[in-house]
Amino acid sequence: MSMSHKKKPAGRPPARRLLDRLLTTKTHTRDRAYSSGLQLTDVIGHLAVSRTGQVTAWYVAAPQRWSFRTDSDRNWLITAHATRLAELTGRRIHLRITHRPYPVHRWAEALHHATLDPLPGWERYLEEEQRKIARLPLDDKIVYYGVRVGRLSSAGRSSARLMRSAITRESSAIADQAGIVDRIMAAPGMDARPADPAAMDWLLTRSIGLGLPAPVVLPRPSGVWTPEDIAEWTEGIEWTAPDPYSPHIKVSGERDGQRVERYVTVTTLGQMDLPAIPESGYGPWLQRLDRLPFPAEVSATIDVRDGKEANREVLDQLARVQAQRDHHAEHRVAEPMSLARQGALGQIIEDDVRSNFSGLSTRVQCWVRIAVSGRDPEETRARVRMLTEEYTPRVTVVRPAGQYTLAREFIPSEPLAVDSHKRRMPVTTLAGALPAASAEVGDRHGPNLGFTSGITRRPVMWHPWRSQEVRESSGLTPVVGSLGAGKTVLCGQIVYNTSRMGVPWVVLDPSGPVTRLCSLPELRPYSKAIDLMRAEPGTLNPFRIIPDPDPAHYRPDAEEYRNESDPQSAAEDAYRSAVANAQSQRKTLCMDVMSGLLRSQITDSEMTQRALHLAARRVDATTHASPRDFLTALRQLEGSLEEHARDIAELLEAAAELPQGQLIFPRVEAGDDRYQSAHHRLVVMSMRGLTLPTEGSSRAEWSLEEQYSMPLLYLAGWYAQRSVYDRPMSDRKGLWLDECHEMLRVSSGRALLRKTGRDSRKHNVRALYGTQDAGDILTADISNWVDSVFVGRTVGAEAQAAALRLLGIDPGNGYESVLAGLSQRTRGSDQRRGSREFIWSDGDGGIERITVTLDHRPQLRDALDSTANPHKRTATPAENPYVTLSKGGGAS
Repeated sequence: MSMSHKKKPAGRPPARRLLDRLLTTKTHTRDRAYSSGLQLTDVIGHLAVSRTGQVTAWYVAAPQRWSFRTDSDRNWLITAHATRLAELTGRRIHLRITHRPYPVHRWAEALHHATLDPLPGWERYLEEEQRKIARLPLDDKIVYYGVRVGRLSSAGRSSARLMRSAITRESSAIADQAGIVDRIMAAPGMDARPADPAAMDWLLTRSIGLGLPAPVVLPRPSGVWTPEDIAEWTEGIEWTAPDPYSPHIKVSGERDGQRVERYVTVTTLGQMDLPAIPESGYGPWLQRLDRLPFPAEVSATIDVRDGKEANREVLDQLARVQAQRDHHAEHRVAEPMSLARQGALGQIIEDDVRSNFSGLSTRVQCWVRIAVSGRDPEETRARVRMLTEEYTPRVTVVRPAGQYTLAREFIPSEPLAVDSHKRRMPVTTLAGALPAASAEVGDRHGPNLGFTSGITRRPVMWHPWRSQEVRESSGLTPVVGSLGAGKTVLCGQIVYNTSRMGVPWVVLDPSGPVTRLCSLPELRPYSKAIDLMRAEPGTLNPFRIIPDPDPAHYRPDAEEYRNESDPQSAAEDAYRSAVANAQSQRKTLCMDVMSGLLRSQITDSEMTQRALHLAARRVDATTHASPRDFLTALRQLEGSLEEHARDIAELLEAAAELPQGQLIFPRVEAGDDRYQSAHHRLVVMSMRGLTLPTEGSSRAEWSLEEQYSMPLLYLAGWYAQRSVYDRPMSDRKGLWLDECHEMLRVSSGRALLRKTGRDSRKHNVRALYGTQDAGDILTADISNWVDSVFVGRTVGAEAQAAALRLLGIDPGNGYESVLAGLSQRTRGSDQRRGSREFIWSDGDGGIERITVTLDHRPQLRDALDSTANPHKRTATPAENPYVTLSKGGGAS
């Protein structure tokens, strides 16, 4: 098939002017031979003209999200779709569903262009990822609607040179009808835009080359095509049917310089027994095709019936039923129960059509064809069986004879081949097909996370900094899930992939296993694992880990101050305010740390709190201060608090002598430790050996080790954040804080998470917050900065409700069981759960169930595996001692 379209002038004149030109230049259609052999003769913008003069306006529907919506939202979507269809009463609609493959190399190219400074080995990484993604279909579903808007009469054409006024009236009427349909199709529920030349080109390419592989490159067509142009789409394409009753046709043609052929079978939908949608959970009945592991083409011809016509037909059917019942009564024979059912159903339909004025009582009749193709007849038959099984038992899938004429229905402007298998239904049942419903999530610009595992199975990509750089949103991503939900594997994969893109990451890992990332050969030269528990005394000095604001971030020409009346003063005021906030945060952080080092009985005392507050007010809150200055301020308090303050100072002095306390209290003024993370792409700060309290336990029950662990944890969080903020403001950066729910127990920990979320867009940071309970995020006053959310397996009614709210889903709609069912493990099985599942809200309107898998990278998978494995340290299992005994050896 040759696709060398002729060059046309740029731009597209209004439809009315083009129709005028078409009428004045074309002769009678019956007197003209068309080399294409198609009914389609002309394309004007999104209007297609047939030999008989029928004008059809073509539209492309926007994808509709179905997953993780409430039943009320889904019902609204179906009702809105039905309302739009009802507004097209009296018109014929041609529904076409096709697919546009997305080549894997195009994704790799997009990822490469989105990468600024990759690590060595980047080309090999891209090659490995392409092989992984190529195993799954990476194509886009495109839904077309063709709506008849009028007809160009043959009389008008033949008299074109004599009656200019008749031409003007006819083209004006068609243009007006097209405008009416444009508005209907653009309304909510349909959300369809007129097809542009590229979309029309793709529609013809996929329809005439039915079943053939999609061409890799298509030219950029113009907006007006003549019969000579139409013929180019059929050039080189051959359709052959072995015999009239053959179960398929053979389609062959040129694709990228090679001759290829496919065997195509067209099926049609027969009897339907559809349950209530969405209440039954069956889902849109055309969306079921997305579950197939191969693309299926759809062509549906739909007539939206006039109410009077539909009512007249129902009355005729009722009259036939009554005649049969009278006939049985006349012969005194018991009538079949089916007659009574048909009569009752007919009366319901007749009453609905006659008394319902909402438009939702509109009836439609339709013929739904589904085409599948294969490389040989055996593959095609196997795919037809899979299609049939997908709809069994609710819908009958039939393979009629006359495959050649049925296949022609897929081409725009071709007539209906046969009238058999006509389906009559309410417009709401047709709307329940929701052909544009899809499972889109993520983007095509970032690394691969896994694949969707709900209705469809498609690769999932995500560029973590596209939100900040393109959508101007925040970079805060909570990762929620119970123990074993897979949070470490997911976050570790994100860190690994983007580190290879060259993005620097700082990871705070309280338990220590993530440090194994730094040992992977591809990351080892560019990574550093820091054991904070063995760091120099004073490493976690609360006054040093909160840096002073950088004056370079407060320039008058910055976006925040550019529109102020005095940008210079506004920038200076903002800088002074930031300095004051930093000093206030240091005091609060120091006071929280000192409180955390004391027993709860002492901390809860009103005198203790007053003493700590007074000491915090007196201490110098610059980066040169020390907690020892805080102790000095306590000892200098006078009055009623003097003795109590001295006792507190002595207790804190004793804590400073312990190994954990030495991390907080420096012996002398420490030097600059920024060198530890400044020159590495991946820095993992481990607190291996940190003993965190049991979730939900009372502070009074904590051991001394647990008591000291809490202040160290949120100090380490501030320390990790400082390492990120030391980098240039606009550079991409990543921060992963694991076990962040522990930090939310104190004000300074909450301030850390709020500050990171608030500044993530301005500082271009993607912040991953790992937590076991979404309620922590909701109560921490940071949900306003949440961009995307990952929710893994979650148990417990309260935790599930909080997780759903974080996803933007109202609890109580049945999705609690979905959260509990993620990453299921079979009872009694010795096998581990394997790949983990998450519900992902991508921050851009997509919410889907995804599976995160690392099967193609076993070394990375093993490095991130935090499950206990006593055999991991030995190359081979220990020898069974009973084997030796059975060989004759005895115990001495």
